[in-house]
Amino acid sequence: MSHLKFVAARVGIPILVVGLTSAGCAQPDTDGRVEPVYDQTTGRLHLLKYDANADGTIDTWSYMDGARVVRIELDPNQDNVIDRWEYYRPDQTVEKVGTSRAGDNTPDSWAFYDGSGAITKLELSTRRNGMVDRIEYYEAGARVRAEEDTNADGRIDKWELYEGSRLASVAIDTGQRGSPDRRVTYAQDGTVRVEELP
Repeated sequence: MSHLKFVAARVGIPILVVGLTSAGCAQPDTDGRVEPVYDQTTGRLHLLKYDANADGTIDTWSYMDGARVVRIELDPNQDNVIDRWEYYRPDQTVEKVGTSRAGDNTPDSWAFYDGSGAITKLELSTRRNGMVDRIEYYEAGARVRAEEDTNADGRIDKWELYEGSRLASVAIDTGQRGSPDRRVTYAQDGTVRVEELP
């Protein structure tokens, strides 16, 4: 499931939040699927625990600043491990979404979105060590380029360009000079050209 589709499936949570906060102390009929937690000092809504699939187990935690959603943590497979982290802007649009590709409560990819919900960037920790070593850039929902640190020295040494869904070229820094010294170009007809760069 794509990030955009998954985020869209969660739109009902902020709507539910508005219902809870605008009703004052009265609680809406949610069949026990929502458990609000209020700050004991200020009385402001702090957390919503939510049973998204109505099976009796909490799988969604919405961290709140009153009526505003700050972040949402999800355990969609209900293995007691958070697999997804959603962060929201003050206007309640999704800013970024973290996921754990290994399902071990450690985010290793972060997708960033613009105000319309289109992905703009994806940061990956391919070694799963907390360090971003690959960044993919998107325009109109399509990947257009990527940068990668392939040897874990903290410097980009691989650059990819895309045309549509097709990888068009890869530039590589084989001499650790900080810029590419070799480029491989993939033509639409399947031919490959390798060139040395000055």
